[in-house]
Amino acid sequence: MPEDPNVHPHWAAETKQIARSLDQLDYYQVLGATPQATLEDLKAKYHQLQRNYHPDSFFSSPDDDLKRAVTAIAKRVAEAYVILRDPEKRAKYTRDIGGPDRAAKLRYTESTQREQRIEKEQETGMTPQGRKLWKKAMESEKKGDVAGAIRDLKTALLFERDNALFKAKIEELQGSS
Repeated sequence: MPEDPNVHPHWAAETKQIARSLDQLDYYQVLGATPQATLEDLKAKYHQLQRNYHPDSFFSSPDDDLKRAVTAIAKRVAEAYVILRDPEKRAKYTRDIGGPDRAAKLRYTESTQREQRIEKEQETGMTPQGRKLWKKAMESEKKGDVAGAIRDLKTALLFERDNALFKAKIEELQGSS
């Protein structure tokens, strides 16, 4: 296959190697960032990488492998930025890649999104009524109305009998009163 005369051969080879290794890289590695990077840092790295690997810049390249590599990198860079710029998705993603299933969690998928939604529901309730009563109970606790918070949580248990979070919070509040 013909090389692109407008692209340094070393850069082309490196780009193809990066594209081959994308499935082993987490989003931070794709962007060349760390989990502690600020949103501004991520944004700057994203824009720099998009300038370097934008597929339109290689549209007329005779090297089809290079065009495929550049497109794959650009897509993964965009995917990484979309996930890491969202605080909730970023927090879940960072937890996931730090866990034992790292290799399976390198990409943020629909199932990851479902897991995040379920985790959030479990934190505050599975039903609309349960979530509403949880919120009301937390507001009552902030105001110092422990009895009101306990009452709201017991009412929430009518909607979610097996909610361990509600039960644990009731025990905690009863121990503090």
